[in-house]
Amino acid sequence: MYEKTLTLLTRTLTALSAVLFLIMTTLVCLQVFYRYVLNAPLTGSEEAARALLIYVVLLGAASGVGNRSHLTIGYFYERFPVILRKAATLLYFISILSIALLFVIQGWDLAQRTMMQTTPALRIPKGLIVYAFPIGGALMCIYSVSLIKEILGASNNPHSAQNKKSL
Repeated sequence: MYEKTLTLLTRTLTALSAVLFLIMTTLVCLQVFYRYVLNAPLTGSEEAARALLIYVVLLGAASGVGNRSHLTIGYFYERFPVILRKAATLLYFISILSIALLFVIQGWDLAQRTMMQTTPALRIPKGLIVYAFPIGGALMCIYSVSLIKEILGASNNPHSAQNKKSL
């Protein structure tokens, strides 16, 4: 049940990131068209595109943790013995968890402090944009903890199918 929920969450995040990316790209293209063809720039489109980019990056990063699709240096990793691969994978996800916790704690604090400030063109609270950090960080924490538990569970059960494939 838990794995199905995480899979659904990952698919939802991936789809949401794609939709936000599409909106952002459309907005930037419209801005270029209006500015250079119609000589009438759209007000606030650059701010909106910037805010969307922040959400796309952080939600996409969380989705990447869930899909295990972040960058790795496979050349060295594949040459490690199995036990060292597991240790490297564990260190990898502990590092992601640490950074994600930093995003949650510091992002929440910054979002709270910037809620009274508004963006110049859109007039929305800057905190709404900054909330992307604690949201993305919390999602990365959920995925990281799940993957760390999976790695430790595979290490403790020598007969599991998960232990036989490389993590």
